[in-house]
Amino acid sequence: MDLELTDEQRELKSTVARLLRTEYDAAAREEILRSEKGWSEEKWQTFAELGLLGLPFSEDYDGADMGFAEVAVVMEEFGRALVLEPYLSTVVLGGGLVDAAGTPQQKQDILPGLIEGEKLLAFAGYEPTSRYDLTAPSTTAADSGSGFAVSGEKSSVLGAADAHTFVVSAAVDGGVGLFLVDADAQGVTVEGRMQADGIRAGSVVFADAPATRLGAGDASAVIERVVDTANAALAAEAVGAMEASLTMTAEYLKTREQFGAPIGVNQVLQHRAADAYATLESAKSMALYAKLAITGEESADEGAGDSKSRHRDVLASKLIIDDASREISQESIQMHGGIGMTMEYPIGHYAKRLTVIPRTFDDVDTVSQELASLGGLIEPEAADLS
Repeated sequence: MDLELTDEQRELKSTVARLLRTEYDAAAREEILRSEKGWSEEKWQTFAELGLLGLPFSEDYDGADMGFAEVAVVMEEFGRALVLEPYLSTVVLGGGLVDAAGTPQQKQDILPGLIEGEKLLAFAGYEPTSRYDLTAPSTTAADSGSGFAVSGEKSSVLGAADAHTFVVSAAVDGGVGLFLVDADAQGVTVEGRMQADGIRAGSVVFADAPATRLGAGDASAVIERVVDTANAALAAEAVGAMEASLTMTAEYLKTREQFGAPIGVNQVLQHRAADAYATLESAKSMALYAKLAITGEESADEGAGDSKSRHRDVLASKLIIDDASREISQESIQMHGGIGMTMEYPIGHYAKRLTVIPRTFDDVDTVSQELASLGGLIEPEAADLS
C-alpha cells in the first residue's frame, strides 16, 4: 500500500501552505480574531476560488469530485496556521450531511452555493442534556401539513452565528431524522459565543421552526459516519498544529539564551523535545489510520470498511491524538517559559486549539468507554491451549 501523497495532493498541500504563509501569519490571524465575525469573508472567498470548499463534492454540483484524503491535506495545513474560517462546520459537517443524506434536488439547491462560498451550514446535533450522545435527540420534528416543525434546543453548534442553514437532528417516526432549517426562519433563536481557541460556536433554540426533511428514513448511520469524518479531519488539523508548535519550540530553544548559552544545550530540554517529537510521529500515524478508515482503503484490520470498524478505528485514533495534543501543547508552553503564557506570543494560541480539539464532538472518557464497548482496537481472542 502506498501511503504517500499523490502528485495532486502534494500540489494541493503546497498551494495551501504557500497561501497561508503569505496571507495568514500570526499578525493577520490576530487581526481576523479581533474582528466582529472572528473570521474573514475575504479569506473564505479565496478558499472558494482555490476550490477548497468543493473538494469532497461531486462535479454534478460544481465540486472537485475528490474526497476526504484531500480534505485531510487541507485540514493539516489549516492546523499549522490555526485557520479560523468555518471549514469544518460548513464543508465537513453541514456539507457532508447534505451530500450523504440529501436528495439530488436538495444537493443541487445547497452544494453549489456552499462551494462558491455563498452559503454557510452548521450541524445542530448536540444537546445540553445529552453530552455527546447523538443517538436519541430530545429535539422533535412534527408534520405541519406543509412540511415539518422542529422544536428543541441545541448546544455547541460550530458556526452557529453565521450559518445560513442549520442541519438539525430530531426525533421523528421512532428514529432520528435530519432537517434543514433556515437561520432566519421564525422560531429560530441563536446565541453565539467564542470558544477558548477563538472558533465561534453557539446555542440554537427551535420553537416550531419550519423545516424541510433532508432525505428520508433514519439518519443515525449517516450522522455517525459524518461525525467520524469530522473527527478524522480534526486529527489531521491537530497534527498540523502540533507540528507547528514543536517547530516553534525547537527554534525558541535554539535562540533563547540564558547564562550566555542557548537553553537548548540543556540536556533535559533536549530529552523533553525528543520525547515530544516521538509523540508527534505516533499522532501522525494515527491520523493516517483515521484517514484510511474514512477513505475505505485497506487497513491492518480484517474487515475494515464496514461501519463498525470505521467507527472503532476513528475512535482509537482520536484517543491517541487527543493524548498527544495534551502532551505536546503542555510541553511547548513549559519549554517557552513565561512568554508562552502571553496572548501576544503564538504558542499559547496553538495550546488553546490543541486543548479544544479533544473536547470537540466527545472527550477522552466518552471515547474510552465507547471504544471499550466495541471490544477495543484489537478484539481479544482466547489462546488455544489444546
